[in-house]
Amino acid sequence: MKSKKDDNYIEIGYKFRIYPTEEQKAFFEKHFGCVRFIYNYLLNLRIEAYKKDKKVSGYEAKRYIAKLKKQEDYKWLSEVNSQSLQEAAIDLDKAYMRFFKKLAAYPGFKKKRNGKKFKIPQHFYLSKKGYLKIPKLKSDIKVNVHRKIEGDINHITISKTPTGKYFASLNCTIAKNKVFKKKDNKTDKIGIDLGIKSFIVTDKGEKIKAPGFLRLLERRLKALQKSLSRKEKFSANFCKQRKKIAITHEKIANQRLNFLHQLSFKITDENQTIYLEDLNVKGMIKNRHLSKSISDAGWGEFTRQLKYKSIWRDKELVQIGRFEASSKICNVCDWKNKELKLHQRKWLCQECRTFHDRDINAAKNILKLGQDMSEVKPVEKSTAVFSLKGRQVGSMKQEPLSSIGMHGN
Repeated sequence: MKSKKDDNYIEIGYKFRIYPTEEQKAFFEKHFGCVRFIYNYLLNLRIEAYKKDKKVSGYEAKRYIAKLKKQEDYKWLSEVNSQSLQEAAIDLDKAYMRFFKKLAAYPGFKKKRNGKKFKIPQHFYLSKKGYLKIPKLKSDIKVNVHRKIEGDINHITISKTPTGKYFASLNCTIAKNKVFKKKDNKTDKIGIDLGIKSFIVTDKGEKIKAPGFLRLLERRLKALQKSLSRKEKFSANFCKQRKKIAITHEKIANQRLNFLHQLSFKITDENQTIYLEDLNVKGMIKNRHLSKSISDAGWGEFTRQLKYKSIWRDKELVQIGRFEASSKICNVCDWKNKELKLHQRKWLCQECRTFHDRDINAAKNILKLGQDMSEVKPVEKSTAVFSLKGRQVGSMKQEPLSSIGMHGN
């Protein structure tokens, strides 16, 4: 297996639908429960230790799993794959590390309804006929392998969606040149402005309308949720109605993801350098007037896809500082319209008398700013904030770009 640090190799994910039998479903449910129990048990252990001014490291937490199995009350933990339980302890340790680095909130306890998945790091086998063999399960699982798997499989994750579907996600190491074929487009550059009415606007004047998948099915969701509110909680009819709601939400998520994958592939395929604005999506969602439209657009997921697909294809992605006034500055003469309001979509420059479309002007400024930034420092290390005249006014660190991408999720 090739090292992840080798620039010629990347990690890629494949997600396939699996069709377990009733016996296999029961085995999965047992796995989900045991993994959730270990995660919550170790989280509670570390919380209680902290209250007593003690520290339990991730390595020490993993050792408690073997101790639990020896106790009479917890012998049922031996019925599932031991390495899956250890992966739950590793996931908890990673959650703590992300919290200490201020990348996420403090780890919370897992609920029975949410997060039904477990990881298998070793001792699995996927046959050419589409059958998966995993530890502790005697029968093979039918897998719908709808595409060719490239590279070595590092680990497999079995998951269950709220709609009752089961999936197997394969993490593989693959050579970059096997992902996409390179195209001779070294000079193509694009500046992109993200919006609500128009999902993206390019510096060339191209506008792609935001599909608004949630808005299209909002009335159906409202009717389904209204029906759910009339049912007795956790009754048979309540569970059936809740599944209908989950199916509708799944359809919306799949439609949005398909749109974002197609658009991000097109942009990375046609351009060598992509210039994008760095938006504080979490902060913008707090605006109660725009939160639903921003969430429905999927700006964060679109940016994530552009990042890893740019790495896959040896393209360059540059994000300008989030505090740049790209919409208010004239891209021709650099005059700043300080009085420009959010509802004003077109405006006239008082210096050069150029009539601007707000979004196209912003995209041109993003391209201009990004070109100045890329000459100074690459985006993977830091994001420098520049004015239109090339003067640096601040800097903002950015998390290194991840090379892990998932297809079909």
